[in-house]
Amino acid sequence: DASGTPGNAVINTNSGLVSVASGAQTVVVTNSKVTSSSKVFATLQDSSDGTASLHVLSVVPTTGSFTINLSAVTDGNRKVCFVVFN
Repeated sequence: DASGTPGNAVINTNSGLVSVASGAQTVVVTNSKVTSSSKVFATLQDSSDGTASLHVLSVVPTTGSFTINLSAVTDGNRKVCFVVFN
């Protein structure tokens, strides 16, 4: 669980929780279990930035990491949980 420190994180497990920093729209998770063909699913745990439409727009896996992209810049730290399938 890297949600305590917002921003990019190293989490080498098949599932976890990360926090997108206030003022950001993306977060990169370095993860040794991920390949470019991995399926990574992510769910926003709260969208209380005043924008009901804030959501995970995409997750882009590459070998050794993945990027979670939100639909808008956040006005506060936002927790996102993820699961990796290989």
